[in-house]
Amino acid sequence: MAGTRAAGDGAFGVAGAASRSPAANGRYRPPRLIEALVPRPGVARRIAEAEGGVVLLAGPPGSGKTTLLAGHHAVLAEQGAPVHWLTLSIEDNDPALLARHLARAFAGDAPCTHDAGEGGDAPHAAAGITGFVDGLERISDPHAHALIERFLLAAPADSRFLVTGHRMRGTALHDGWLRGMVCVIGADRLKLTDDEAAALLGKGWTRWDAQRLNQIADGWAAGLRFFARMPDAARRLLHDSGEQAAIPAEMADYFDDVICAGMDAETLAALMDVSVLDRFTPEALAAMPDAPCPWSRIDAHIRDGLFIRYLDDGRSWAAFHPAFGRHLRQRLRRFDPARHEQLKRFAATWFEHNGFAAEAIRHAVTVADTAFAARIMENVGAILVDLRDGPDVGLGERVSASQAGELPLLFLGQLYFRIRSGRLVEARTALEDARAVTHDFTALRDGADRVAIQGFAQLLSMVLEASEDRPITEARIAGLEAALAAYIGTQPVLAGSVASLLTLVYLELSRYAEAATVCGIGLKALQEYSASKVAIFLRIHQGDVALARDTIDKAVLHIEDAQRLARIEGGGSSYEVLSTQVLRANLHYENNELDIALRMLEPALAQMHTINGWVRLYAAGFANAAAIAGIRQGLDAAEAQLRAGEALARERNLPRLLQFMAIARLRELTRAGEWRLAMEAMEAPPLADLLAAESLSPAILGVQVPALLEAARLMIELGRPHDAQVWLDRINKAFLDEADSRLRFTFRVMAMRAAHGLRRYNAAVEHMQAAVDLARHTGLVRRALNNRLHLIEMFDWSVRNGRHLPARIGAYVDDVLRRADGSESGAALQQASPRRGVEQLANNFTLSPRETEIIALVAEGYITKEIATRLGISEGTVKSHRKKIHEKLGVASRSQAIVRARDLLII
Repeated sequence: MAGTRAAGDGAFGVAGAASRSPAANGRYRPPRLIEALVPRPGVARRIAEAEGGVVLLAGPPGSGKTTLLAGHHAVLAEQGAPVHWLTLSIEDNDPALLARHLARAFAGDAPCTHDAGEGGDAPHAAAGITGFVDGLERISDPHAHALIERFLLAAPADSRFLVTGHRMRGTALHDGWLRGMVCVIGADRLKLTDDEAAALLGKGWTRWDAQRLNQIADGWAAGLRFFARMPDAARRLLHDSGEQAAIPAEMADYFDDVICAGMDAETLAALMDVSVLDRFTPEALAAMPDAPCPWSRIDAHIRDGLFIRYLDDGRSWAAFHPAFGRHLRQRLRRFDPARHEQLKRFAATWFEHNGFAAEAIRHAVTVADTAFAARIMENVGAILVDLRDGPDVGLGERVSASQAGELPLLFLGQLYFRIRSGRLVEARTALEDARAVTHDFTALRDGADRVAIQGFAQLLSMVLEASEDRPITEARIAGLEAALAAYIGTQPVLAGSVASLLTLVYLELSRYAEAATVCGIGLKALQEYSASKVAIFLRIHQGDVALARDTIDKAVLHIEDAQRLARIEGGGSSYEVLSTQVLRANLHYENNELDIALRMLEPALAQMHTINGWVRLYAAGFANAAAIAGIRQGLDAAEAQLRAGEALARERNLPRLLQFMAIARLRELTRAGEWRLAMEAMEAPPLADLLAAESLSPAILGVQVPALLEAARLMIELGRPHDAQVWLDRINKAFLDEADSRLRFTFRVMAMRAAHGLRRYNAAVEHMQAAVDLARHTGLVRRALNNRLHLIEMFDWSVRNGRHLPARIGAYVDDVLRRADGSESGAALQQASPRRGVEQLANNFTLSPRETEIIALVAEGYITKEIATRLGISEGTVKSHRKKIHEKLGVASRSQAIVRARDLLII
């Protein structure tokens, strides 16, 4: 593809396209940047600090190379440094003309008298300058290219040249690179970071949307600019699961006019065919039907630096730039739909036969022939792939219950898709019909993996029970525990899935230690598939355990990791993405970051009817949204959120969710001072029945205790501490001792206020100290600040009356509560807070499967030599792993590593 030509970056990386052939009077100065630049301090620093006389910025057009050079030129010019600029054009393929331009730009205006033809000498650059050469990719003539190589490498030692091009090519430049004279800043370094992408996209995008768009653009500055200019098209891409959405029209024009227009028809047709595969090997290309594309053509395109790259060091796999590949596929679908369909079928079959199940499904779901697609998805294990690392298998044409014996894995995959989409009644009916037809999944096609199929059927039945919020029985717990034991070591995805469900059950029962243990078992089972849908929910549950019994900081670590996995595996507005978004928002709420929390909650809650979930997820989301709305806008706004939660409860037939919404309504009525309405709510169903219930069931107590606390709060606000104490006395203390820290904190505050009102001062002081200690340890900022005046009042009373209080209590009250006005976030209070808890960890705290295995053995007391023998690796390798473990966990010793790994529930 030597004939391929593309416009240089100009300022297009963040501004606009530069001319192919710059006007003579503009050749010797940087192009004018029309739009504001996005600061890129990391790359700018790399350019400034790069060693070597020549620095080459090498990347595809539109990657911001010219912009970066122009920025560096401006910095040096402002400092008074001698800077010189030359923009190359296709005219410079004439060596004599190129020599004159180089001489004028970098050696003064004296005419060039030497021979610059083949083998001739290049002009000489002046000493002590910094030269900028933009557009090296435009020089295709070998003599001209050799001339500019000689010019750059022969520059005086005190001069420096910064050059842009699509890639490094030429013998002399490669030789200079090997000798340290040339520094290459390649395409990977030129990609925008997620923060830079967010800045370029502008306001109106969530952090995760900006990150996803940056993935689609692959850090390509021009692509992100197109998204910023055409936000509606960009948003369609975010919610596109079947590649039906078109890229922005300006981006398509750019690819057509700048990239495709420079190709001959045969090359363009070949690349359009190959784009259907998206990623490919020489073997895949050789197997393509009808005039396959030779690998040499791909290799040449890669060497031209134009939107195809190798994926591995062995150069076996290559892939298109995500946006460019999509553009080529859309061209093929538009111009030759039959060929597109033929190649989609080929791709699905090729990836299936070569063991790439997830990719086989991704291609199969877009094939028009649903019978063919169904067979592909069944063959690769549909639901297994979906739960592991593959796409949803919601094939447009559903497999009926009558086909469940012939296509069991696809049927179960589609059933899971319906559950994920919140269509629980439909899913339950389909599962029961399939059980009848297949005699409980025993009448299956020959060769079917009966153990796995029956296991997945049992799993989906348990998922439905949890989703329908059915009562938790001992038989149900025993069934889950038995299933987990059966699948460990043989069926890792099933084991991880059952562990996730069992953990959810333990959380409902406030059995947090057991929940943490089962999470660890599930994640260990999934070591090979750590980036999976199942792992997302295990991380979520780890976050719930941390929030309930440890610290907000620790919960944030787990939920943010779950969010990261959800964006990788779920995409768009999936079950995983929305669930993690609600949970992260709840942590923002607890950290008193109310505006951030509401911005995350509102769009997620609006889509709750389109996904599956669990009662406590819904309850916390709608209750917290109502609390924020009530604080910011008043009771009517809070009521709107509560009605939305009640509507979902009725739609899904979830009585406990109705109870949680009633509790939240009582809280909001009390906050608003609507005493009569609050009393009416408390004395009417469902609250009246809940408050009067007599039960030792943790599932019932988990709803009743919050209701009793809100009833006590209302009585205290009404000046009736005796009645408040009556409600508090009804709380099951054995359950409370093991309950979520948020319930324990609220109980301590209500008990303190009631005791103070009843003049039981010793009890009030005891409750105050317990509440402050909980706030210090857990980081419940919102709750601490919301009750700060009452805590300060009790603390001051204690001091005035000569009570001795621990120094930690006084420090927290004086340094945190007394200085606050109630609007501070956790971050704002962090410096002042003497609270103890898990220290902030590095962002890379997640250990690899091997590192997890090693820290577990270290915790069991094995020494380095024993670990090496047990794992079949060298002692040096073990030591290397242990060093990395210490770095990731931010510790300095073996004992600290064990403690930190246990804190993070890694072991």
